[in-house]
Amino acid sequence: MDRFVRGLLVLFLGLSTATCGGAEDEDLSPEVEAAVFELGSSASQALMGVLVTQLTTAMQEGGAVSAVDFCSTSALELTAGVTQEQGLDMKRTSMKYRNPANAPDEDETEALRYYESALAETGVLPGPWVQKAGRDEYRFYRPLTIAQPCLNCHGSPGEIDPAVQAILDERYPEDLATGYAPGDFRGVVRVSVPVDRVDSQGD
Repeated sequence: MDRFVRGLLVLFLGLSTATCGGAEDEDLSPEVEAAVFELGSSASQALMGVLVTQLTTAMQEGGAVSAVDFCSTSALELTAGVTQEQGLDMKRTSMKYRNPANAPDEDETEALRYYESALAETGVLPGPWVQKAGRDEYRFYRPLTIAQPCLNCHGSPGEIDPAVQAILDERYPEDLATGYAPGDFRGVVRVSVPVDRVDSQGD
């Protein structure tokens, strides 16, 4: 098993075993928070499982160039497919996004700032967090970190293969998603859970 596959498996296993460690929302009862966490955790794990599997295949077949091509042409489509299967809207987002389609909205920005602030204050990245977003929606957030293989596309400019950098420059002229080191906070997977979906869990 090569280093890239091992790194992605470590990343995915870390996501799979994460436990709820976010700040408490006074507007949420423990029962609601647990229900949103269960739905969000399962959906986000399904999404990351699909993305990691496909990204690993692309990397094995064509190296980093193939991986960045996959991310730019297929990742959003696969996310939409898993979203449809799960019946829950999902998105990967970051303050340092690459694709403008992944830019955070106001509630997502709040979540990202929460993670950044907690990490800066404690040195420890919190686990998943549940947020009340409007009257009709809860949001589950699962933090993502940078694994060593991610530096093929997200490292410092001098670390990225020139062929990969050429693709990034062409497709994402305003790219913000470089300059990372292993272990850095990358962003979140956001899962939107309608209020009525949570209410139905208790019926």
